[in-house]
Amino acid sequence: MKVTICRLGLFLMLAIFIAAGCGEKQQAGIEAPPERLPETATPPAEVAAPEAAPAPEANVSEATIYRTKWGVPHIYSDSLEAAMYAFGYAQSEDRLEDIFRNARMALGRMSEAFGEEHSELDYMLRVFQNPEVSQRAYEHGPERIRMICDAYMAGIEAYAAEHPERVPEYALELEPWHCIAIGRTMILQWPLGTIQDDLSNRKQNPGRGSNGWAISPSRSADKCAIILTDPHLTWRDIQVFYEARIKAEEIDINGHFIVGAPMLGLGHNANVGWACTTGGPDTSDVYELKVNPENPLQYELDGEWKQAELQMIQFDVKGAEPFQRPAVYTEWGPYVTEPENGVGYAGATPYMTSEGLLDQMYHMCTAQSCEDFYAALGMNEFMEQNLIFGDTQGNIQYVRTGRTPIRPDGYTWSAPVPGNTTATRWLGITDIADLVQVKNPPCGYMQNCNISPALMFPHSPMTPDKYPDYIFNVSWDSMNPRGKRALQLLGADDSVTEEDAIAIAMQVYDLLAEPWQKALKAAVDAAGQEYMADPDYKTAVDSMLAWDGNFRAESKGAPIMKFWRLRCESAVDVQAIAEGRELSPADLASLASLLKETVAELKQQYGTIDLAYGDIHVLGRGDIYVGCGSADFGGGPNKSNKTETLRDVSFRESDEMPGKYVAQNGSVAMMLMFMHPDGVKSFSVVPWGNSNDPKSPHYMDQGRELYSQLRFKETCFKKEDLLKNVESEKVVTYP
Repeated sequence: MKVTICRLGLFLMLAIFIAAGCGEKQQAGIEAPPERLPETATPPAEVAAPEAAPAPEANVSEATIYRTKWGVPHIYSDSLEAAMYAFGYAQSEDRLEDIFRNARMALGRMSEAFGEEHSELDYMLRVFQNPEVSQRAYEHGPERIRMICDAYMAGIEAYAAEHPERVPEYALELEPWHCIAIGRTMILQWPLGTIQDDLSNRKQNPGRGSNGWAISPSRSADKCAIILTDPHLTWRDIQVFYEARIKAEEIDINGHFIVGAPMLGLGHNANVGWACTTGGPDTSDVYELKVNPENPLQYELDGEWKQAELQMIQFDVKGAEPFQRPAVYTEWGPYVTEPENGVGYAGATPYMTSEGLLDQMYHMCTAQSCEDFYAALGMNEFMEQNLIFGDTQGNIQYVRTGRTPIRPDGYTWSAPVPGNTTATRWLGITDIADLVQVKNPPCGYMQNCNISPALMFPHSPMTPDKYPDYIFNVSWDSMNPRGKRALQLLGADDSVTEEDAIAIAMQVYDLLAEPWQKALKAAVDAAGQEYMADPDYKTAVDSMLAWDGNFRAESKGAPIMKFWRLRCESAVDVQAIAEGRELSPADLASLASLLKETVAELKQQYGTIDLAYGDIHVLGRGDIYVGCGSADFGGGPNKSNKTETLRDVSFRESDEMPGKYVAQNGSVAMMLMFMHPDGVKSFSVVPWGNSNDPKSPHYMDQGRELYSQLRFKETCFKKEDLLKNVESEKVVTYP
């Protein structure tokens, strides 16, 4: 078999030449690469021998899988082992292909099944040793965690064995530790993104938003804490969650899971509910290295040349020849760019070696109070996030969490720092007590829709002067339209009912509607009278001025407003419009004429300008598409033309359906939790359905009947409520 060395600069080709002993003899300290990377992607010498499997018990355990009318599995058992087996089985019924795809992603083996375009992601996950660390986490982890992994993966394997026709051609042999690797793959997106930001010396929106808020009993009509979790992600691959409910022994959880992982990501147990939004402390760094021009495997540290370690990573690629790429490891971490002109950059993240993610998730899922949940967060395995949580005792709490290194003073940690001195070496990991946090704010509510902790509620004590920059770490996430609207609504209601909370979560009002309507009226009055003779122009103006500012599917005027604003964004002073300032005659004339162009274009494409927002903006997959409200578009200077509704959805024009804009990003796993002292009541919704099987009735049912109509469904967390809404029931036996 031909194997090529691919994507190497001259610098690293020289490194391989030296390491192989073909140049001046060096103490390279490396082994020849294996002819083929093993299935586990883990060198055997680095992994402890697996423990002997316990002898099977004489009795067998059962679990019942109840499914609601929405196809959501509720799993009940007296045995956690049987429940996890049933969960793996149930998730496979709905998302088997996704499980195998996510496993491939986690192992850095996408390119061998889907082509070379996936090799960059494969490379990063292999360079940062996700497979190796995940296997060690399983083998060195608590017995209870290993049991959960074993039973969960056994359930997946059982379903695949019973239904070989459902197993995709890209399936691989699953191992229990793969579920840990899948979970770590999700969280590594954040620290690896931080490394890329530091490398470019700029902080930018990572494209992963979210809404989260909490209301205390003092502002709740039912005198209970209320929590919303609403992650905004791209609706593909590992970011599309799976909804389920599991009750067995100490586990009593409900919400949204990563596909291929057994512990709850977002939702609640019987006592605590939680929400995550992107933002958090600076958890990762980039070190600038001085590289030996005579030996590229050496870098300077405290005046001496230090030897780097070279490993070769092999990629089998669908439709192409296999190839190898080097991974060069320094004291700080692996090279993240090709060294050039004697300078290299190494990425450093404490997540590279952390093994306790699933253990922390287990402790979060079994927390009995905010105090317990806080202790679980203190394990510091979760990615950098704004964590909002509340309990049935009425507490609400916030921590800007993340595995945060303690840095020496005197350096700018948001950019590459010197790697030629141990003076920049981390001093440890920040204790959770030293992170940005608050509990039970006096105002009785808080929200973080990717904003600064200083702006989460009125008179927030969480201000940047109280923390090191790398802990407070606010850059792109200072404030946005969602945060402004959440503050308005939460601050205006001191007795939030169930209906009020649902309405706030599903808000699709645009804060820029009124400023732009004011600008439209001024433009027509000053420079658009001649255009008003055109019936289509007049209809457009009338509908835009009559629009109530909500981006609902049935809203007239909304589509014209959106496309007009996008056309105006680079042509007029949109910041003046947003701020309500008087516009120049030239801008007024441009606004009027650009509306004429917008009307003409819409009329040509759609045959009418009497359009509802949902005539153009749709939600769906397969052959089912329905009109959908919500908006996320625009930009302009200082994002002054940016619209983001609270229930956030962004759309992209379809190649298959010209003129239709299809929802593809935004609110992906919403859950609203009412933490009543006598039991949690919760509501949820996803954009499509709980199954990825096009033949399933749950492929697009929630999208058609709930999400597109700005509705939630009750989750039936209590068993007595569930039994009134059961669509099917199945008993599975764990051998």
